[in-house]
Formats: sequence, C-alpha cells, structure tokens
Amino acid sequence: MTLLARIAPAAEALALACLGAVLAWLSLSGRYAFFVPPSARLGILASGAGLLACALALSSRVGLGGEPSGTSSRRALTHALVTLLASALLVLPFRVSPSELASSALTSRGASEEQGAGDGEDLAGGLPSPSDDAPASGADQSAGADASSDETLTLTTENFSAQVEELSSRGRAHDGQRIDLVGFVMSEESARGQASIPRITAQESFAVARMAIWCCAADAYAVGFAVRWEGATPAADSWVHVRGTLRLRGSKALVIEADSVEETNAPNPEFVVQAR
Repeated sequence: MTLLARIAPAAEALALACLGAVLAWLSLSGRYAFFVPPSARLGILASGAGLLACALALSSRVGLGGEPSGTSSRRALTHALVTLLASALLVLPFRVSPSELASSALTSRGASEEQGAGDGEDLAGGLPSPSDDAPASGADQSAGADASSDETLTLTTENFSAQVEELSSRGRAHDGQRIDLVGFVMSEESARGQASIPRITAQESFAVARMAIWCCAADAYAVGFAVRWEGATPAADSWVHVRGTLRLRGSKALVIEADSVEETNAPNPEFVVQAR
C-alpha cells in the first residue's frame, strides 16, 4: 500500500472530525450569532454531531478492505484539504464593521426608494401606511396619549425590528414618546442610501441602528433612527446607549431628540431578527 493510500482515508476522517468539532464549538460558544439567527443553533449543533459521527465511521474502516485506487486516494485527500480549509475559515477571528456590512448589503429596493424620494421627503424603515398621512383616530388617538406620557419604550434585541416597523408605520401616534435603545453609530455618509435609515439633515448628528436579518448575515440591512444630539458625535461603528424623545419628521422619518448618548459594549448577539 502506497503512502498516499494510507494517509488519505485517515486525513479525510480527521478533517471531518475537525469540521464537526468547529460547528459544535460555533453553536455552544454563541459565535454562530455573528452569522445566523438563534433559530439556527440546533441545526448547526446537529450538523456538527453528524459530521463527528461520519468521521468516527470512516476512521473505523481505515486499514480494512483492499488497497484503494490512486483516484480514490487523491479524491479523499482533496476532500480532506477542502474540509480543513472550511474549518480554518470558521475559526478565524475576522470581523466586518456594521457600516461595512450595511454598505455591502444595500439592496436595489433601498436604492430605488432613495432615487424616488424628493428633496423634502424622508425615508425610514417599514411599509407606508394610511395612518401616516391621516389624522390619528380611535385606537391611534389613545396610543398617541400614551406616547405623550412618561412611559419609556425600551428597544431590545428581541423587539428592535418589530418596534421600528411599528413606529414607522404609526409614527404620529408615537410622536413624543420616551425611547431607550442600544445601537451602533452610522455617520451621514454610511447612512445615506439605506432604505430603513432616515436621511440625516443639518439638525441631526448621526444615526443609531442595528443590523436586521431573517436568514443569515448575507441578507443583513440596517434599521434605526436619526439622532439629534448637541454633544460630541461618537465615532462611527461604536456602540452607544441612547435615551431621548421620539419625533416624527415629515411623514415617516424617525428621529430621536437625545438626552444622553453613552458609549457601551456591543450586545450579544449584535443582529436583530426580523420576523417574516
């Protein structure tokens, strides 16, 4: 038996075991949250366990049977190298800044909406609703009364996307409501063209946002608010805790008149999940 024929099956089994262990580590360590929503955790863990089982089964056959052909040995060695490369890529400590991810994920929807907006029109997340242009009545009036109270709306990782959609679709009812959230800072340049980020005017300093996903990091897009803040503008991509009052600019743009802007640590996970 040649050296290649002896090494290739063992290398393939070892590579499968490495990839299975890496997938299990991604799931158990929580690092999967950089790429996919929490609902994918069990699938990643199951995939890792399956690969470990395959590696165990393959290793048990190493040394058994006849000598494999040269083609089979080369194919097994190729599988091993590709699998090891995938394992290495998953554990590399690479990281993309939120603004870079938002720029790369800019959709044709966002670009077309920006091009269709006039100079006086502001864009924000969510779909247009008749309540944006009509006076609030009935339930909306009661919601508006609540918004003017001292009750604070706290946006969390779990409710961020849904709350932004609610606020943008019924902005008049929530105008004046106290709001509390954590997000990353987007400069005027990085926020420009984002369909779900209001246009930053001379009255605002920056935008505060979270990246929303429904499948994986590949479909991520920014959702958030423009911020009026008289203090120093925080650095782009830094994470801040913003407290203030929600204001509706135009028909849909969500603006926060900030009372405080404090630098903080990035939440875990950084993404928010959009319900479909």
